[in-house]
Amino acid sequence: MLRSIQAECYKVVHRPYFWITTALCALFSLGVIFCLYLIKTEASGVNPVNLPFAVTALLFGMPAGIYLVILGVDMVFSEQYKYNTLKNEASFGIGRFRIYASRWVVTLLVLAALYLVLVAVYTLAGLILLGLPSQADAQAMYGVDVGRSVVNAFRSLGFYTLSAFPLWLGGMSLAIACYFLITNSTMAGFSYIGILMLLPMALDNLGKYVDPVFTSLYHLTLTYHMDQLLLGDLPWSKIGQCWLVGLSWAVAATAVGAALFSRKEIK
Repeated sequence: MLRSIQAECYKVVHRPYFWITTALCALFSLGVIFCLYLIKTEASGVNPVNLPFAVTALLFGMPAGIYLVILGVDMVFSEQYKYNTLKNEASFGIGRFRIYASRWVVTLLVLAALYLVLVAVYTLAGLILLGLPSQADAQAMYGVDVGRSVVNAFRSLGFYTLSAFPLWLGGMSLAIACYFLITNSTMAGFSYIGILMLLPMALDNLGKYVDPVFTSLYHLTLTYHMDQLLLGDLPWSKIGQCWLVGLSWAVAATAVGAALFSRKEIK
C-alpha cells in the first residue's frame, strides 16, 4: 500500500498539472491581497484593511472548497481510463481496493498541500502589503490590542478549517467515486458538481412542497452545512455536526465507490 502511495505521489509531482495548479493558487492569493492593498491605499481615518481583516475575509471562501476539491481529484486521476493506467495496474495483479485507497490518500495529501500553500502565501503577502493594525486601529476595530487581534483572526480560521475539513473530505470522497465509476473524466467532474448543486436544491424544494421529510434529508447534504458555517458563531455542537455529516459522506461514498469499482470491468 505504501509503495502504491509513493508511486502515485511521484507521478503527481512530476506532472506540470500539479505545479501549474499550485502556482495558480499562489497567484490567486497574491491577487486577493493586492486588491485589498489597493483598497487600503484609498482608505482614510481608521484603516480597516490589515492582516487580521484579510484573514477574517478568507473565511468567506471556505464554502468554495467543497467545489475546488475536484482539482485535486482530477490532478491525481488524470484521465487514467483514457491512458489505460487502471487497466495496466489491475492486469499486474494490484488489488482494486489498493488502487482505490492509494488515489484517495494521495488526493488528500495533494489538497492539503494546496491549502497550505494558499494560506501561507496569503498570510505572508498580507503581512508584507497590508501590515498589522496600529494600536489605535486594533482598539477601534476589534476592541483588543494588536497581538490579540492577530491571534483571534487565526483562531477563527482554525475553527472554520476544523469545521470545513470533514465536509471537504466528504466531497473529495464523492468526487473520487465519480471518477472511478465514470470512464470520462470530464463527465465525472460535471457529475460531481451536479450532485452538489442539484441534489440539495431538489431536496429543499421537495421538503417545501411535497413532504417535510425531504427537508430533513436536505439538512444532511454537504453544501447545506458548508453554507451554515458562515451563519453566526461556531459552537462545538455545530462543529460536531459537520464532522458527523462529512465523515458519513466520506465513508458512504468510499464504500460504494470501492465496492462498485471492484466489480467494474475496466476496458
